[in-house]
Amino acid sequence: MGTKTSAIGDDCFAAAVEQVKIEEIDDKCVSFSTRSASPSGDPNERLLKTFTVPLTEVYCDPVSWATNQVELAKGKIGTLFLSRVGWDTKSSDGFQIYGKEWALFKAPDCAASATRLLTRLAVVPESIVIRAHLEGEHELFEIDLLGPDAAESQQIRWSGADYISLRLSQRGARRLGLKARAMTVRAWPVRLRVTGAPKIDPTVTGAVELLDARMADPVQELAFGRPGAPVELVLTQDGVSAFHVTPQLVAELTGETAHHAKLCVGCTQTAGTRARSRVSRVTRRRTA
Repeated sequence: MGTKTSAIGDDCFAAAVEQVKIEEIDDKCVSFSTRSASPSGDPNERLLKTFTVPLTEVYCDPVSWATNQVELAKGKIGTLFLSRVGWDTKSSDGFQIYGKEWALFKAPDCAASATRLLTRLAVVPESIVIRAHLEGEHELFEIDLLGPDAAESQQIRWSGADYISLRLSQRGARRLGLKARAMTVRAWPVRLRVTGAPKIDPTVTGAVELLDARMADPVQELAFGRPGAPVELVLTQDGVSAFHVTPQLVAELTGETAHHAKLCVGCTQTAGTRARSRVSRVTRRRTA
């Protein structure tokens, strides 16, 4: 493991699947679960799928600029580096790995590693709408975590490699055909949209789709003790701009500096150009 395959001809042959959960591993193959791409482009088809890849297509040695590189042991979650052949792998029912169209083959030793600027933004939410299906079921449902179908507090971790935990109210449990009492269920989200105002400027309102890699980090923690309490989002420049503020303004008003994610899913040149354009417009509005 960790050696180059015959298809590998340079030092830029592997790209990161940012979040996988190792399901099985033997001396020939590794199976992992992660979010799939949609065959038709419909976000509702971005499901949790299992992929099996020969170990010859996995780069297992440490990548110096990577964070959270997954340990090849059952149950572990983290970043997995695959060759182009590995990225071409499909699930048993024909789904591809999410992010193939923008995978950046920078590992292990390219001089310029793929990075992007991320900002932690506290948002006072008006709604947190999740579209999902329960574990073991296929029917999709929508729930507003600030509405009557959800419990008052939530502790949700999204990694793109495992189900999230939702706390339901009695009404929400009945609506989903479960026992009529508050309970925690496991669900797979296909959409997770936060609408609200940045805490640093409650006069403006924006919205972000947290499952869009161009807008948000692939790992998110949504935790609050009561509906309407601020939530902390980890956003790209495009995601921050969606709330009509800039990373620079966030840093000035909170005293926190933006940080660079070592891995970059979806940070294409066009996305960066859009972000810079929006930042410039917002800055002009605020200084006019």
